[in-house]
Amino acid sequence: MKKIVTILLFFILSLFGENNLTIEKIMFLQTMDSTLTVETIKEKNHLFKPLHKQEQLNNRDSIYWIKVQLNKNMNTSRYMVTYAGYTFDQSSFKKEQFLNRYKHKRDNILTYSFYFDSKKDSKTYYFRVMDTFDKNQESFFSIQRYGQYYQDSLVKPDSKILFIVFGLISGLMLMVSIYNIAIYFYTKEKSFLYYSLMQFCLVFAIIYELGIIRLDMFVYYLTAMLSSFFGTLFMRSFFDTPISLPKIDKFLDFYIFLVFLDFIHLLLYNYSVLSRFGLYSIFGITAIFIGILRLKQGFVPAKFFLFGWIILITSIFMTEHGGDIYGISPFLLGPPLEAVFLAIALAYKLKLSLDEKEEQKGMLIHQSKLASMGEMIGNIAHQWKQPLTYLSYNFMNLREASKRNLLDEVYLNKKLDKADTQLEFMSQTIDNFRDFYLPNKTKELFSVETATLETLEIMDYQFKQHNIKIIMEIKENIEIESYKNEYKQVLLNLLTNAKDIFLQRATTSPTITISLNKNYISILDNGGGIPKEILHRIYEPYFTTKKGNSGIGLYMSKMIIEKDINGELMVENYLNGVLFKIIFQNE
Repeated sequence: MKKIVTILLFFILSLFGENNLTIEKIMFLQTMDSTLTVETIKEKNHLFKPLHKQEQLNNRDSIYWIKVQLNKNMNTSRYMVTYAGYTFDQSSFKKEQFLNRYKHKRDNILTYSFYFDSKKDSKTYYFRVMDTFDKNQESFFSIQRYGQYYQDSLVKPDSKILFIVFGLISGLMLMVSIYNIAIYFYTKEKSFLYYSLMQFCLVFAIIYELGIIRLDMFVYYLTAMLSSFFGTLFMRSFFDTPISLPKIDKFLDFYIFLVFLDFIHLLLYNYSVLSRFGLYSIFGITAIFIGILRLKQGFVPAKFFLFGWIILITSIFMTEHGGDIYGISPFLLGPPLEAVFLAIALAYKLKLSLDEKEEQKGMLIHQSKLASMGEMIGNIAHQWKQPLTYLSYNFMNLREASKRNLLDEVYLNKKLDKADTQLEFMSQTIDNFRDFYLPNKTKELFSVETATLETLEIMDYQFKQHNIKIIMEIKENIEIESYKNEYKQVLLNLLTNAKDIFLQRATTSPTITISLNKNYISILDNGGGIPKEILHRIYEPYFTTKKGNSGIGLYMSKMIIEKDINGELMVENYLNGVLFKIIFQNE
């Protein structure tokens, strides 16, 4: 069946209301000279015979060319050539115009893109026609702004398949993005935020690639630029390059600076140099190199990062420098596969981060205990001093009684019983001290009253030395299954803070009232309270108003109560002092 050639020209307006048509004039030319090339065609116009719209491309001895004259007022941008009914083997586009061919067909429509610089590039192009197709569909040739051609008439992909593909890909990526945003709000780990923003920008790139909605070239360039920007920030945060790889981190700073310059160029000239030269994938290779270095340093999440990132960069590189494969854009496969592997990498890093924080918490608790060890040793020395003195007098009495033959069995047993009592007291003191510093992460059922009294015994010397009165009110005892030493550590921190405030402010008649109730214990002092402007900050790590204090005591106390004791630590100014409450949750 003979094919009637009808040249249909589609003139597309830009998103901002441009009135300039892309094509000024188009002609089909016929020649018998097979030696003509795009380089010599201009000098041999006399060998051509123009065709009219109703003429046929069915002469096998003839060679057909298309001559396209672009509008003189066309803007600098990337454009799409869409055509049907025939194919080309040559065109007069220059290499500098970065021709990207699309090997697939959508409704038998073939496409490729080219970059047009209104100040440098030619306004006239030639295309040599190769195969013509014997189909019922009318043939056409059209040039439009890149990103608009999918919405034009005669260029309508299968909407059902398109939206299914878009739904699957973008849905997966948006879920990953939202998931990482949620993790960021809970952990404040910036790598999750940067990765989420990168994924969000990639969704726009996929929308552009599939042609779901109209996107101006400026929007596409901007989303690609933001994807690269947030991707670089994510990589720095994920690999902690400022510390782990400081030299390479300087290169990343330089690349971020290039992206900023490219953004300025985009605002001024409406196109991106990085996109035009296909440099995103080239710079993306840097991330692979960094991932390998971090993996060699023992950073295990880098393994999953490398899998995902290699897939992403490969898909971008093939899209920038190649074309579609069997009708599928490589870029459509890269981001969703990358999202899966990088989600695993981030989850692995989160696990390592939580393990590290748990270890740091244990170290902080241990440091807090060490900080008070000197004072505790002083307490033991004082508590042992009196029993040792008594034992010394006891031995002197026994010796004198022996010399005077007054040492009978009754007297001896009496003295020995008193000595045993003192030794038991000393042993108990040492046990309390030893138990307090013994690392024990096993839950046990213990009495809050007993644990409180044991802690007060440790602090007894300091309270007596500074004339601090302790009032103990037992309204109802509590037994909980938790970490006894951790509870004692918290109570010790609160008592020590009260003692320090008494000394700092020279409080008269310093008093601490400890009240044990049904489901909470309260510690109230009369040290003057906490200034309102800093009351909300007392639980911040390393925040302190006392010289020589680390500022981790109250922070760790709150962490222990909430995480280990499964309770709540509350504070308020009450009467002429500070009231702390440790509330035990009923399990």
